[in-house]
Amino acid sequence: MNLKFTERCLKILDNAEKESLKRNKVVYPIHLLMGLLLERTGVCAELYFHYPNLINIVNERINKTKFAQKDEEISCNFFTVKITQTTKQVLEIARDRMKHFNQVYINEGHLFDAIISVNDITINNVFKEFDVSHIYEIMVYPRDMIVPLKNYSYQNIPTTNITFKRANQHDNIFLKSFVEREFGKAWSKSVENGFLNKKISIFIAQDKEDIIGFACYDVVRKKRGVFGPMGVSFSNRVKGIGYTLFHLCLQEMKEIGYEYAVIGEAGPLEFYEKACGAVVIPIK
Repeated sequence: MNLKFTERCLKILDNAEKESLKRNKVVYPIHLLMGLLLERTGVCAELYFHYPNLINIVNERINKTKFAQKDEEISCNFFTVKITQTTKQVLEIARDRMKHFNQVYINEGHLFDAIISVNDITINNVFKEFDVSHIYEIMVYPRDMIVPLKNYSYQNIPTTNITFKRANQHDNIFLKSFVEREFGKAWSKSVENGFLNKKISIFIAQDKEDIIGFACYDVVRKKRGVFGPMGVSFSNRVKGIGYTLFHLCLQEMKEIGYEYAVIGEAGPLEFYEKACGAVVIPIK
């Protein structure tokens, strides 16, 4: 399978394989769930905080389960042991979730959603007494993050042939066209708000004359101190373009005097964690 995972998700897969090696040496969906519960960073740590008992319930369920041999065992390049056809289905569902959101890497949210969606009886039995909607709120739905700016310092940005600049009124039509073409119309109003600000709060990335990425702040419902939206054309992802645009915005937000920047409905949580130490705002 041609899949890409975030570093956290790769650790989850590694945890899952280690759990399978304790028993039948084949990775089932329940092992993926156990692997996720053993991870204690990001939203996985928050899940553990809210549901500390869940890992014990899953472990007990694994110990009591007689894994059926009728589920075909197959090889997968992300594991040294074999996986079941159902586990493969989980990974494929996670990949489809990732593609639906126009992302590049499968993350823990995609994986958890897929584990629940595969309709595995062992998984269903684990969650029958839990409020799965609250767990989805923690693990799957977009989350807000926060960045303290008091001690923030602008990052060294590598030199490339990409031009980064503040958008001007001449870029208005071209940027709207780019955003709607690449991401749909959901962000159009926010982009319009950016051009209404006295100092346009939008930075763009250009390859020659073509816009290939953008980032904004103070544009979502005209709220102050909120970063986003940000987007880079799919063919130009994972090149550091989003990283540069993000830091251009953070630097200016600090210069304005904001103590914090809120990243609204952050998609790639791990990207922001690594880029600036952003943390997820906890759910009650």
